[in-house]
This record gives sequence, structure tokens and C-alpha cells, in this order.
Amino acid sequence: MRTKQARDDLAKRMKDINDPLKLVIVRDMRLTGFDVPSMHTMYIDKPMQGHGLMQAIARVNRIYKDKQAGLIVDYLGLASQLKEALSYYTQDGNKQQATIPQEQAITVMHEKYEIVKDLFHGFDYKHYFIAVPAQRTEILASAMEFILAIADGSKRYLQAVTELSYAFSIAIPSDEALLIRDDVALFMAIKSCLMKLNETGDKPDGSMKTDYDHAIKQLISGAVTSDEVLDIFKVA
Repeated sequence: MRTKQARDDLAKRMKDINDPLKLVIVRDMRLTGFDVPSMHTMYIDKPMQGHGLMQAIARVNRIYKDKQAGLIVDYLGLASQLKEALSYYTQDGNKQQATIPQEQAITVMHEKYEIVKDLFHGFDYKHYFIAVPAQRTEILASAMEFILAIADGSKRYLQAVTELSYAFSIAIPSDEALLIRDDVALFMAIKSCLMKLNETGDKPDGSMKTDYDHAIKQLISGAVTSDEVLDIFKVA
């Protein structure tokens, strides 16, 4: 359907995280020699096996910022084929766990979420979500000060939120992850500001609001889901 130049242009758009392009449908393209670390989810609706299947799912396994794994949505039931393909993968000497059931990531996500919440014991961070913009900046700064007042608080918080964001990136877009996405976004924003604070030594104030906005937009833009099923043929 497209010229080589058009295909090359599309490939460049896929690699640009600022491009509005979010979904690309392919049949036998982009399986080799194509690396997009930010790519998160692959929907498989084609019979595949062996090396071809491994090549396909490897398109989303790159680590990128807070993304620690990719999500495979299997519409055909390729579990047995994937298990067979992975057996060859491990025979090559790689003994690392190549795939993680999403349910396992959800369990870890809940565990890390509770740890971060415990660090805020005595501080009502949820008031942020109903506050007016001017109050939100103050709450963000107060949250940072609260963490810094805890013994070794900054170090403990940064580690806990990092582990939470890793698990969250695998658990999304499960219902469990969507329920806490706003909390996680706020936790990550506070983490971003604390890291900046550690680097500059500045006091927490409204100047860090841009870090918050960036973290919120990044996280929630990757966690949007529909609440209904549409018959696209009827819509058309």
C-alpha cells in the first residue's frame, strides 16, 4: 500500500515518543532490525511459533525509563507455542525468566503500593486530587517535606516508588493498576522532585510543578482504557 519512503517515514514516527501515533497494525513487518524501546504493548492475532514468535514479542521487551517490560495481549491462545519457543531460548544459555504473568506483577504492585502508602502515614496526600491548582503545588511541596522528615526517608521513598513504577508498568492496563494510577502518578511526581532536590539542593517549591505535570502526563497517557466494547463495523 505504501512506498518505501512512506514506510521509512512511518518507522521514524514510531520511534518518536512525541509523535501522536499510538497504534500500528502490521502482518510481517518490523520483526527484525527494528528497535523502539518505548513500545509497550503488542496485540497478537496471527498464528506464530518458534523463532518468528520470539522475534515478534521481542519488539516490546526493551527497558525504557520507567518501563521495565512489555505487555503481550494474546487473542489466539499461543501459550503452548510460546512455551516451546522459550525452551529454545533457555537452551541457548539464558536462564533469566523471559515472561512474567501479569497477575504476578499485580501482586508485586499492590505490595509496593502499600509500602509507599505507609511512608505517608499521617499525611493526607489524597487531598491533592480534590484541591484547586494553587493548593496542589503546596501539597506537593508539603509531601516532599514530610518524606524528608522521616529517617532516611528520601532514600527509602525513591527505592519504593521505583519498584512500584516497575511493577505498575507491567500491570497496566489491568483494572487493579487503573484503580491506583493517579496515586502512582503523584508518587512518581514527588520522586522526580526529590531527585531534583538531591541534585540541586534547592528547597521544595512551586518551581517543581513542571516535573509533576510531566510525570502525570507520561503515566496517565499510557493508562487510558475504554469502558465499553464497540462494534467497529456498526460504527462504520
